[in-house]
Amino acid sequence: MASAIAIDELDPNSQLLRNFDDAWRADLALIRQITLQEMQEEEDRILAARLAGITLDAIPDDVRDMAMLRHDSDNESNHEDEPKTVSNKPNVPNIGITYKQQKKTECALCMDYTIKTDPRVPCNHKYCISCLQELFMKSMQDETLMPPRCCQKQIPIDLARLTSKQIENFNAKQLEYSTKDRLYCSQPTCSTFIPPKLIVNSIGTCPKPGCRVTTCSICKAASHGKFDCPKDEATAAVLDTARKAGWTRCYQCQAMVELNHGCFHMTCRCHAEFCYVCAIPWKNCKCPQWDEERLYREARVRTARIPADQRTQTNNGIDLNEAIQRMANQLRANHECRHTNGWAYTRGGGRCEECGHFLPQYLFRCYHCHFMACNRCRRNRL
Repeated sequence: MASAIAIDELDPNSQLLRNFDDAWRADLALIRQITLQEMQEEEDRILAARLAGITLDAIPDDVRDMAMLRHDSDNESNHEDEPKTVSNKPNVPNIGITYKQQKKTECALCMDYTIKTDPRVPCNHKYCISCLQELFMKSMQDETLMPPRCCQKQIPIDLARLTSKQIENFNAKQLEYSTKDRLYCSQPTCSTFIPPKLIVNSIGTCPKPGCRVTTCSICKAASHGKFDCPKDEATAAVLDTARKAGWTRCYQCQAMVELNHGCFHMTCRCHAEFCYVCAIPWKNCKCPQWDEERLYREARVRTARIPADQRTQTNNGIDLNEAIQRMANQLRANHECRHTNGWAYTRGGGRCEECGHFLPQYLFRCYHCHFMACNRCRRNRL
């Protein structure tokens, strides 16, 4: 007569149970080794595709889970929180399968899952290598992104794994953007940056091969030898237009700046901070910090972004005027918000207040000052 043997009824010291457990351990180790190898090959494939500009699906969850199969007897001290066994008998060797989920980390920019070889920046955010390289490339074209940073912490260039030529171009742009009172070639078809070392006696020589035009560092026009700088009518016309429009010129890079909203504390794309009224470095004047009309206009805009149930409540419901007044007072007291209190994901889209780009699906709202920014700006500009 056939008979069935239940594992729970076996003697913990029986040879049959020991043989079964040994075979199970060997098979599990082999399965795990093969699965880990397959997962590594898949990650290599995704990385190669990214570098080639091709987007692939991330490694399936079940593949990652299988790769983390563990037997409890393998380094038990490291898995104290995992399930121990499928048997109720304390003396029966553990033959249960346990799973350890590998935590998935999203890229701080594209929100796609990263792989283990992707870099982690100083603020502890992780980036796809392609996104980080793109940030460094964009910083050479957009001064507001230089130096590349995340959460106001500068990102070391070695994390981006750039080519030697890219590093050379990056260093040249970093020198240009960090130079005060920059000089560019006066030849309209050239306009190459002239580094300080090529400026002698107020005359700069264009470093571009085939150009070599000399430029006066005082008036920024073509050099005129030992003669005084002639009147530049084109520049005078621009300055006159700026004066009539109420624009201000950055004292450091001479760029024109227009105030659309906020206080008179201006931060230029070259990172210089100055007063919009008198154009001298910030906190060195006694000018007012706000224009009252602009202040209340901005307060109305930011109040409208707050959910209605979070505004000031009165017996008559929502007192909008009181909410606007409260926002105006908050702007006066905290107009230099560093946006360190976090950001709220806001559906519906809108125009980023930092870069001016319109995003149709979503923006991020600062919890403290209700400033609206795109993901690129909140990570890499602000």
